[in-house]
Amino acid sequence: MVPLPPVQLPDYEIEELWGIGKECVLESHRVSDDQSTEQLYKYTWKELHNIAVLQHEHLGNVMKYVLRKQFVNSHDELEWMYHQYCRFRFQWMFAYWLFGVSKPCSRNLRRIYLWWQTYSKKKTFCWGTAGCDVQYFASLHHVTEDYWRGKLAKGDETLGIRTVENYFSMCKSLLAWILGRSWGRLKQKKVYLDTLEGVYRELKLEMQGSLIVHEHFWQVAKVQMTRVCKLEETAVNYVNWRIIDSVPYYRLYMASGNPSYLEQIKRFLWRKRMINNWILQEENHWMRQLLSDDLIQLLEFDAKICEDMLHGDSLSAHLSRTIWLYLHSGEQHYMEAVKEIVLECAKARLNFYMSMVL
Repeated sequence: MVPLPPVQLPDYEIEELWGIGKECVLESHRVSDDQSTEQLYKYTWKELHNIAVLQHEHLGNVMKYVLRKQFVNSHDELEWMYHQYCRFRFQWMFAYWLFGVSKPCSRNLRRIYLWWQTYSKKKTFCWGTAGCDVQYFASLHHVTEDYWRGKLAKGDETLGIRTVENYFSMCKSLLAWILGRSWGRLKQKKVYLDTLEGVYRELKLEMQGSLIVHEHFWQVAKVQMTRVCKLEETAVNYVNWRIIDSVPYYRLYMASGNPSYLEQIKRFLWRKRMINNWILQEENHWMRQLLSDDLIQLLEFDAKICEDMLHGDSLSAHLSRTIWLYLHSGEQHYMEAVKEIVLECAKARLNFYMSMVL
């Protein structure tokens, strides 16, 4: 054990803290200090302890004295500081981790942190300054947003920030590997971002309960990156790849690696092509001329139908739901329903134009 250094205090503070009378403070312990206006006495903590026990006749009496003094003292400031610590400890720790490193390390961390992320240049311009929006920076990644809210490592701010640090160490390794491949920029970006999304989904619950080390992050990242590349291979080209990334089978394959989901994706793309080929047929040219732009876009091959487009009573929402059902089920009667809706919309628009002429 490392002994505590001796303490130098005036006699009234010794009496106040331990209840040791001034008559018990020995002149042999007096310290001569020309710069001090008070008479200081130098004691080791062990000596003070022994004197206090003799003064109070029992160790229990010493504890009672100290506790009684603490009971009557005001602890409002200390309680306020502890409340502030409990409330902001994750934010303070995150800000220190993000901005409290040396300039070379800060530049490197900023590069990894913002690489291929969608962010506001206005907000990132003031990186590390007193006026920067730290919460905005935390919102750029799922992991940092969870840490900001105290959701990592069972709410332990120290283990949580180590998980964050290990996550970005993995990001650095992943980025170096991807940039070393002879891929186009679009593929590099999508592989990187989809892999990080897969890593987060895979480890989200585990991160909430414990510290995740770099090696574990990296092993999961390699598996997720392999699956992303397999999905890109299944899609054949970048346009198809962008179409399928919002399809449930995409996330299911990322989570499980089950090849049956790849077959579902192939069928999905084939059905998408069937819809597009049908509307582009020569005999359907008149319908294309009459349909509104939002309906035409739904029938185009590269259109992405997201789940939020399926709600509502509009024609667009109705057609989106029917197309969605056909794409995911393959039932031919849904394809026939798509044709009927498009035909009815075209006829309604034609009748409207004819009524305007008449």
